Amino acid sequence: MDCVELLTTQAFLDGELANGEAKAAELHIAGCAECQAFCEDAVSIRSDLRSYAQRYAAPDRVKLRVREAIAAADVDLAAKDAPAPAPRRGRLGTFFGGFLGGVGVSGLAAALWLLALAPPTPATMADRIVRAHTQALISGNMIQVASGDHHTVKPWFAGKIDLSPPVHDFAAEGFKLTGGRIDRIAGRPAAVVVYQHGFHWIDLFVWADRGEPMPAAGARRGYNELFWKQGDLDFAAVSDMQADELANFVDLVRTTGE
Repeated sequence: MDCVELLTTQAFLDGELANGEAKAAELHIAGCAECQAFCEDAVSIRSDLRSYAQRYAAPDRVKLRVREAIAAADVDLAAKDAPAPAPRRGRLGTFFGGFLGGVGVSGLAAALWLLALAPPTPATMADRIVRAHTQALISGNMIQVASGDHHTVKPWFAGKIDLSPPVHDFAAEGFKLTGGRIDRIAGRPAAVVVYQHGFHWIDLFVWADRGEPMPAAGARRGYNELFWKQGDLDFAAVSDMQADELANFVDLVRTTGE
């Protein structure tokens, strides 16, 4: 079900909210998984557009015509004694509006800071794990190092992330190691060890523990998730296979890790 504040979140991204409304929108986004996902989609779309769009320099004759048109408009306004309307100001990012000293910051830029700095709640963390898993499946970027040998996969993470994830092959138990990748969860790097169980893919996310509460086990968007802490690491396992099968996989990971 759509969050009733999605339109407000859209207005926030467009820089259409006054300071008080913008602050209220920020507070809402910080605790709403759906609006955070909406912001992340907006950021992703903007990034894709910038990647594919080509920039062209206007010819000098076009620049001259634009300047002449602006000058003519200014003269016309002055003749009618009608000053040009003040430009519409986007809200100043409440995180750093004072620091920037009057430099306008778009709502989208503020949302980027919000998503990067706000600690995730259990609900938003669970949602982001599923989103990362599904996006990897859809994009074809599921595996960055392809191997069923833990002697190949585990060293691959060295130098790419500041932790050492446990990497084991459980092919004998029906969970085949297929490789790994680096992903980002709530703006933080995470190692992802990838397994396959029949026709099902399993992502084992591993990231440095920062003392945040872990989400409860559950099913979201058709995917089952399990979370736990072990030592100084946080773990999440997500897959579309049955919950009891995922629990068996997690038992293997936890027992081997101990």
